[in-house]
Amino acid sequence: MTAPLALLLALAFVAAATAGEGPQAPSPQAPSAHVAAPQASPSGQASLSALPAPGEDFRLSLDEAVKRALENNADIAVGRYDPEVSEQNVVGAKGSYDPYLFANLSHNSTDTKGTNVFAGGTTVNTKTDVWNFGVGQYLPTGATFSLAFNNNKQDTNNQFTLFNPVYNSTIQFRLTQPLLKNFSTDYNRYQLKLAKKNREMSDVQFRQTILNTVAGVKGYYYDLIYAFDNLEAARANLGLAKKLLDENEIRVKVGTMAPLDVVTAQSEVASRAVDVITAENALAQAQDNLKEAIFPQNDPAMWSIRIMPIDRPGADPVPVNIEAAVRNALENRTDIVNARKNIENYNLTVTYYKNQALPQLDLVASYGGSGAGGTQLVRDGLGGPVISTVPGGYGDALGEAFGFDFPSWTIGANVSYSIPNRTAKAQAASARLSRDQALASLRRLELQVAAEVRTAGRAVDSGFKTVESTRAARVLADQSLDAEQKKFEAGMSTNYLVTQKQRDLALARVNELVAISNYHKSLVNFQRTQETGLSTAGSVTLLSAASSSAQGAQALRSAAAAAATQ
Repeated sequence: MTAPLALLLALAFVAAATAGEGPQAPSPQAPSAHVAAPQASPSGQASLSALPAPGEDFRLSLDEAVKRALENNADIAVGRYDPEVSEQNVVGAKGSYDPYLFANLSHNSTDTKGTNVFAGGTTVNTKTDVWNFGVGQYLPTGATFSLAFNNNKQDTNNQFTLFNPVYNSTIQFRLTQPLLKNFSTDYNRYQLKLAKKNREMSDVQFRQTILNTVAGVKGYYYDLIYAFDNLEAARANLGLAKKLLDENEIRVKVGTMAPLDVVTAQSEVASRAVDVITAENALAQAQDNLKEAIFPQNDPAMWSIRIMPIDRPGADPVPVNIEAAVRNALENRTDIVNARKNIENYNLTVTYYKNQALPQLDLVASYGGSGAGGTQLVRDGLGGPVISTVPGGYGDALGEAFGFDFPSWTIGANVSYSIPNRTAKAQAASARLSRDQALASLRRLELQVAAEVRTAGRAVDSGFKTVESTRAARVLADQSLDAEQKKFEAGMSTNYLVTQKQRDLALARVNELVAISNYHKSLVNFQRTQETGLSTAGSVTLLSAASSSAQGAQALRSAAAAAATQ
């Protein structure tokens, strides 16, 4: 199971919280005659890559948007590689303890001029063949172990040699174990621990990417709801302005109103038309933002469809426990978790450089055997001619070496220490200072997080109060316009006052929609501040408040299954 897949499964609780807050109702925007739901796959589940036919609207729930993002979002697709790369770094660090083979094969021929009677001849030629093999390994204790099997064959015309050719074989076990410096930790163990810790941090960062993606998708979904509502309100306001203009034109024709009042109404219609154009552009941008988050790649067919949000979260009051939220944030926020893991990295660095400041004291031990064999030459006196030979060969050398007929062993200690050892001491001091700085940064971050959560919690309360206030203001503005229109029809008001009331109602409608949207964002932002910090890749708008959803859990299971097949 890969690290990204494990994270997707572990974050199933996130998907369980992806349901919209509050009761749901159909969108006020009536769907067109051609509305497509997500296409079903042969297994009965919705295909997350299916698109509706050209010209059809795409009805999309909040859960479905989250599911699509978890499978298709480009940020998740990119972030999924980071834990895998970190895992390979761990494997690479473990490779320091892989056994390694070494060998030396050579052939050498040397001619030596005889300069004395014991040189063995006027010109002595010696041919040497070497075939050495061995295996070594770094051990988790910091020790170095090696097994060497060395061989050579010499063939010479030296008149004093007693074996020609002669075979020499040795086998030797050697162990070097640090006792002070590099004993409790060394560079290999330090790098392996860092790689494992960085893998954990990479997992946390990938989790943050998933949380940020869910938050962003939900934000874009709510923005799309607001964009539809805002466009509807702008069109309603334009309709009121046109109705007043039509009525004024009739009054001018019958002579009960001056033509100048028609100009005022026409100006109001033009102003409301601009509001509609602005709302249409905002709706198009909201569509694009959501499409970019839930679809995997650039596709002309994708840009041409229109997404219809079918979930309508209510604006009900949600109780807020700020103190519990602060404790939750200090324990679970990804930036806090990563900061603590970063301090653990610094602790590893402090431990390593503190160890490097110790004297080098290594225990050295070795044991081996050697042997020699070959054709023995029996000479007539020292340096005389060969009068007979005793057969022998390479097998004799091997038998003596592996039989340890001529053993050799060594035990000792190597000691070294730099005086006054300023480099190691400075590195250790620098590591401690960096660790202390990271601790101070963590305390600062914890303070900032607590303040951010408290601010987000208060925003929830003030957001709901704002919704109630703007809702009341909109109702009053509606009633005020109705009363002013009746007075105008009775000749007791002016065209200017009616226009002002229309403007007041238009502003009140927009304010209410903005307040509702901001309230939902404050709810999910309050949850976001407890789980993840701000992403450097883009702004995080919100994350849903806790609410169970079987569909949300299925979203992550679908995403995990998709990751497993890759």
